[in-house]
Formats: sequence, C-alpha cells, structure tokens
Amino acid sequence: MTSTGRTHLVAGALALAASMANAQTAQTTPAALIAGFERTELPGGEHMGLAQIAYLVEFAPGWRAGPALYGAATGQRGGLFTWGAEAQKLWRFGARWQAVGGLYVGGGGGASAPVGGGLMLRPHADLLYGFDGWALGVSASQLRFPNGDIRSSQLGLVLSVDDRFGHGTPGVAWHGGEASWLRVDRLVFGGGSYAEQAPGADSLGVVSLRAEHDLGPVWIATAEAGAAVQGDGDGYAEFGAGLAALWPTPLPGLRVGGRTMLGLGGGGAVPTGGGIIGKAALLARWQVAGPWSLELEGGRVHAFSGGDLDSHYAMLSLGRSFGAPDAGAPAVETEFALAAQSYDAQRRDGSRRRLETIGLKISRAIDERWYVTGQAYGAVTGGAGAYSVGLVGLGARWPMGGGWRVGAEALAGAAGGGGVESQGGAIVQPKLWVGTDLGRHGRLQLGAGYIRSLRGELSAPLVELSWGVALGRP
Repeated sequence: MTSTGRTHLVAGALALAASMANAQTAQTTPAALIAGFERTELPGGEHMGLAQIAYLVEFAPGWRAGPALYGAATGQRGGLFTWGAEAQKLWRFGARWQAVGGLYVGGGGGASAPVGGGLMLRPHADLLYGFDGWALGVSASQLRFPNGDIRSSQLGLVLSVDDRFGHGTPGVAWHGGEASWLRVDRLVFGGGSYAEQAPGADSLGVVSLRAEHDLGPVWIATAEAGAAVQGDGDGYAEFGAGLAALWPTPLPGLRVGGRTMLGLGGGGAVPTGGGIIGKAALLARWQVAGPWSLELEGGRVHAFSGGDLDSHYAMLSLGRSFGAPDAGAPAVETEFALAAQSYDAQRRDGSRRRLETIGLKISRAIDERWYVTGQAYGAVTGGAGAYSVGLVGLGARWPMGGGWRVGAEALAGAAGGGGVESQGGAIVQPKLWVGTDLGRHGRLQLGAGYIRSLRGELSAPLVELSWGVALGRP
C-alpha cells in the first residue's frame, strides 16, 4: 500500500473515532449508500463493467468514510471482487450540486484478471445533482492495481442515497426507533447445493449469510453473501440484494412465500460470464423457539451476462431475529473493524509463499463476554490477487483492566482463488487476541491464530492486526 493510501486511511479512522467519542446517548449521524458503475479497460483492449456499493458515515463536516465493495458486472471477468475502505470529501454548491473527491483502498481479484498481489487503488472525483433524499451524477476515476497490470482511467455513473446511521454508547438506553437501512432485523446462515455449475457439470456446495430488514408484516429487504465450500469451485463467491415475502399459514409458527435476488457472482471457474446473477426461490420459514427459525429454500440461480450458470438449488438455513429497536432498551455493542492478516500459504504449484490480506470485520455482542462475528478478506500481496476469505463464528473476551482485554474466536467459512491450495473452499480459523482501547470507541487488536483448509493443503499460522470502532447499536 502506498504511503498516501495509508495516510488517508489512518487520518479518516482517527477522525471517525474522535468524532464518535463524544456520543454519550443515542444519536444519528448523516450517512449515504453509494452505488456506481463504470466501464474499465484491461490489458489487450478488453473491457469490463465494474459495479460499486459503499456505505459511508460522516465523521466530520464534509468528511465521510466506510466499507466498499467492487465487482465485475459485464465482460468476461465475473468473479472479480475487491473489498476495502473508502474515504471522501464532500462539497455542496447551492441547494442541489455536490462535488466529491475520494480514495478507495482494497484487496482482491479473481477471474484470472492481471491484478498481481491484489491491492486496488481508486482515486476519483464526482459531480452530482441532488434531489429529495438522493443524488445522481458522473464520476471520473483511475483504477490501479499497483503490483498488477491493470491501469485504467474512465467515466462512470454514481448514485447516492441519504441515510441516518444510528449509534450511541454501548449499554446506554436507546431513545427511540431507528429507520436506517443498515438496521438488521434478522441474520440467516445456511448451506446447500447448486445442482450443477454449468450444464452437465458437477454440483457445487455453498454456504451463505443473509441479513434481513423488515419492511412490514409480509415484505422483507435482503442482502447476502455466499461462497463455495465443496466441489471444484473453490474461489466462487457471490453478493447480492433482494426482496422476500412471507405469509402466515394455519400451522403455528410456519410462514411460506418466496424471494428473489440480483447481484454479482463468479470465480472458481464457475461460468458466470460478466458476473451478473439472479435467484428466484420458494421459501418456508418455521419459527422453532423464541427468535430462532429454520428455513427450507428451493429455486433457481441464473447468470445473465453471458455465462452458462443455470442451475436448480436447495438451501437449509438457521435464522436469528433481533426484533425492532425499542425506546429505553440498551444499545448493544457492535464493532466495525479494518484488519490485515499475514501467513505463509501453500500454492497449487507446490510452493509455499507469504501473502497478506486486508479485510472488514463486524462483531455484535451477545452479552458481556460472548459475541458473534462476520469477516471478509482479500489478498493484497504475494501474487495471490484472486484469493478471498469469508468467515463467521463465535468469540469470547475477558477484561484485564486499564482498557486491556484478551479474547478467543472460533471461525469457519470459505477461502479460494489466487492459486492457493484450499481445495473445495471450506476452512476453519481459531484465533487468540489481545486488545486495548484508544479513546472511548477506538480499539487496537493484535491476534495470532491458524488457518486450515478441511480438504486442501492450506495450513498455516497467522498474525492479525486490526483497528476498530465500537458503537452502541439497537
């Protein structure tokens, strides 16, 4: 990573922590959901459509930062994904016009694109015209993989939707409901199988994590991520958003309906063409005990941008509801963190070389000791640019006094791509960590653990350094 990129990230992170350190009770901060599309040029004159999604929180007047994801949407590079952090400066002119300057730093790759180690930089300047609650405009950007062969300058379209990010001090009573699109009413974790990767090909075992936002008694907005854990598609990943509808039945606790999803997918030699995929399925949900539910889903997944993926699929899932935020209820601690990992990884060519990844982590407290966490990483060095990791799991922590704490995590998920020997994709990652507080909300954490493929040769100790912001969320 360049010194400029590190300077932007550190400055934005420290300012975010400082601005949030004064939050003693529940409050909302201006935020924006950003979506974009641009047509980039790869070596040899090949063109690829690149889609963007980001959620940015304003940490000082005119300054905002947050996580971002980029993925291939058209062309022949479906499965190229990077994720990381975006920082922006916003200027407003008159009642409607907005100008934006920003920098994205992330890691990843895929689809045999020449991304080198995987580090991606995207400086850009945008001009938008505002409407009531949203703005539309054009973006001029440079796309660069410093240790790869991709260098491209282009124009694109950008859409910004206003939001309010609700937060406060963990444990302090929440003073009212929250309407943010970032509110998660339910998490659903599942596993299943795509009947075939392509006509006549073998089946593909997948896992997925879906977040749901209730729009009413029937309709539900969804966002999900999935990855391959069995079969010959290690390295396959998908991300998307959709809509579900569930109606009650005469049987207690049982609701039935359906759902659709539109998103991006690819990697692991799964033929998704440019990368746009969609799903349509029937869904049955049974509320088995308190907030816990079981789901059975069956449907079809299809590639829309020139790929051959067209398969029936089935999923069995476990869901956990969190309920609507009530006035007076305590704000649950939720931590958002930017992390870097380093380890020696076995490669498919028989070698063993060090690689570094950067990633995003989200952790939500269950009680004072236990928490659940979801984590995603993409390679930035080591010649493994297509290598990606997704993990979910359970953690525990113990205070040591003076703002210090120690903890442990048991994680499982999927990894693949970049020539790393993770056959099938399924991995486990136990980890121990020690952390200290940096102010009221900022935290620094150093961890050591082990990553191991359940079927491949990947098996290595790792070290991790992360910086996070812990907030109270309803």
